[in-house]
Amino acid sequence: MKYSAPDLFSAPAPESVAQATDSAARHISPVAPLFAQGGLWSDTPPAALPPAAADAAAAVLQAPLHAACHGVVATRFGPAMVWLDLQGRLLRLDFHLEQELQRAQLSGSRRDDAAVAEVARQLHEYERGERRSFDVPLAARGTAFQQQVWAALCCIPYGETMSYGELALALGKPGAARAVGRANATNPIALIVPCHRVLGADGSLTGYAGGLPLKSALLRFEQENTVPGLFGAAGRL
Repeated sequence: MKYSAPDLFSAPAPESVAQATDSAARHISPVAPLFAQGGLWSDTPPAALPPAAADAAAAVLQAPLHAACHGVVATRFGPAMVWLDLQGRLLRLDFHLEQELQRAQLSGSRRDDAAVAEVARQLHEYERGERRSFDVPLAARGTAFQQQVWAALCCIPYGETMSYGELALALGKPGAARAVGRANATNPIALIVPCHRVLGADGSLTGYAGGLPLKSALLRFEQENTVPGLFGAAGRL
């Protein structure tokens, strides 16, 4: 099965997820991970994380986000907190508003809703069914392996899903489903990097920090808005 690289990475259509991630990962900042917390927005709730991962997550929560500013975007799925770096690139997108506002207060980040207007525009196009992929610049911070997994998530077509095992196989790492799951759980950019499109091996929704109703709603929304031939290569009407 072939996957098309989304506009997010401005890359030509690849022959496989593995090829796509080699190119896409270069567009994600190769720095130390700041977002190893699976409980803010992920497909694995904190309680389901292995002890070592949970300990690491707790420690990383205290790390500074190094964001230039943040803003709040109202969506049909709930308010989303958007974090940008000094270059205006997307660092983080999270739907746990109260927790994110606390993070902002502790970090001293300034709120600037106007600065996140482009992210807001694309989110609103998505929720109106007018956009399937995103082209906002990303600055998600993670290890090389995390970047590979996050890039692969962006290659799962709108309206479709993969299991953790299938994603590991597509990355050329058969048997690494658990490692892929842990990397998926550290995804700092909700929705735009679609970790909600990954399911359990039996097709179950599995855990989701945003809540299974939200994960179900996102998947149902995308499936209901998938009409063959309606969208062009850019993922928009």
